[in-house]
Amino acid sequence: MGAITVCIPDELEIAFRRITRHKYGDKQGRLSRGATEALFDWCRKEGFEYSGQEEEVRCE
Repeated sequence: MGAITVCIPDELEIAFRRITRHKYGDKQGRLSRGATEALFDWCRKEGFEYSGQEEEVRCE
C-alpha cells in the first residue's frame, strides 16, 4: 500500500475532516478511507478504469 503526503489549504482540510467524521464516525482510518474514495472518484472522472474492486484501506 502506498502513502502520499500532500499540502492542502486549511479550509479544505477542515471540511474534509468534518465530512469524513460525519460519514465514517470517529473510526480509525476514516481519513484514509475518505481520501481513497475521493481519489477513486477523481480518477474515474479522468477516464481511469480500475480493474478490481475498491480495497478497504488499513494503514498501520
